[in-house]
Amino acid sequence: MDPERREIRRGFVAVNGNRIAAVGPMEECSFDHPGERINASGCAVVPGFVNTHTHAVYNLLRGGISDDRPLYDWLLNVVHPGLGALTPTSASAAASLFCLESIRAGITTFVDNADSARFDDVAEATMSTYEAFGVRAIYARMFADLIPEEFQAYADAVVAKEPDVNHYLDSIEQTPQALEHIDQMMLTHRGRADERITVWPAPGVAKFTTRAGLLGSKELARKHGTMLTIHIAESSFDRDQAGMTSIAYLDAIGFLGPEVLANHCVQADEQDVRILASSGTRVSHNPVSNLFLASGIAPIADMARSGVRLSLGTDDPNCNSSVNILADMKVAALAQKVRSGDAAALSADRLLEMATIEGAAAIGMEGEIGSIEVGKKADIVTVDLQQPQMLPISSISSVLVYQALGSEVQDVVVDGRLLMRGRVVRIPGDELEGALLARAQRASDEVIERAGLDVIRRRFGLREGPNERAS
Repeated sequence: MDPERREIRRGFVAVNGNRIAAVGPMEECSFDHPGERINASGCAVVPGFVNTHTHAVYNLLRGGISDDRPLYDWLLNVVHPGLGALTPTSASAAASLFCLESIRAGITTFVDNADSARFDDVAEATMSTYEAFGVRAIYARMFADLIPEEFQAYADAVVAKEPDVNHYLDSIEQTPQALEHIDQMMLTHRGRADERITVWPAPGVAKFTTRAGLLGSKELARKHGTMLTIHIAESSFDRDQAGMTSIAYLDAIGFLGPEVLANHCVQADEQDVRILASSGTRVSHNPVSNLFLASGIAPIADMARSGVRLSLGTDDPNCNSSVNILADMKVAALAQKVRSGDAAALSADRLLEMATIEGAAAIGMEGEIGSIEVGKKADIVTVDLQQPQMLPISSISSVLVYQALGSEVQDVVVDGRLLMRGRVVRIPGDELEGALLARAQRASDEVIERAGLDVIRRRFGLREGPNERAS
């Protein structure tokens, strides 16, 4: 993924500290006595995948209870109750499960959208887990400071569908307090974990954020030298704002720009696409979650032709059901073929770029990660090509996009440190993987019970977690 998009057969990569020291054909390798050697024969060696949009600790709410609901039914009746029941202990278990799954899928960097003030008491537990696992993470602290008048009646009707759930509805913050708190978080965590962990401002949804909150977030990003991220036009409800499209409104008030990472943009029209391109706004495409919630298929092929900087996100683990960029690339490609009626709408090469170098550009880090180049940080993944589904091979990009299941990743290096070797993840504290999985299941059971979501679980005949039923 260097500027020439070189593909080196029988090559080598040398790492010194946390940087790539050399890369090239094996016959040019002069490193006879490395401290540690990874034999990647039969593998593709690629940059670590960049997941530009997710909500990590939502994974405790998957497994069935999130199924078959549109966006705001899912948010109000499952997600918000579950998040309101989180504790630092359960958040740590969720973050551990998320890291294990991400590393196994070759994801080395991700943007975690942490939802509103309810996360303040679990932020440290979450970031500490990321630090311990060694991943590269952006903690995007979300907030909402507005409830649109037309939303209240709809919300009341949706909530009435699940009267036995412990709904968490007190999520609106005062604008000055929210911005002040995010400002303090950005100061507190500046340079954390050798700069692997960063805090961004994240006005949650454009339509649920005041103009002061939007522009205040952008000012915070400029003050601290970061970017910011926001949900835009994810569904038909939040497509419009102030008598125009949400994207047109954000452009009109001076919010959009290269420092903005816009998530979803499913409902963008032709004018919106032109605005995104001309403003330099980056876009995170979340194909699986948009299909899961029946929100639609974003016009990504149109955006690509217009020059919009595009990346990929897995979004919530409970409206995707997995955290797997390799698997999601195929969905993204197929959905664009169907939407446009063009079998060549989005090439495999372009999708691999979106998962690597363009993903790095989407978060302002293309100078540090996203490609295997001398001087860049050593975020590197090996993918086993010697699997039945991976053969035969003509194009590496095509094999990775269309043939990979996402379980072929063998080794993962982040910042020069081996996080996984031969499919074995180095879990902090020498915790056994089975113990981590059991801890995550217990945390999910506890959160679901506290949130009153067990009424939904019982509809599936699940009265308790599988650990208890198995025993």
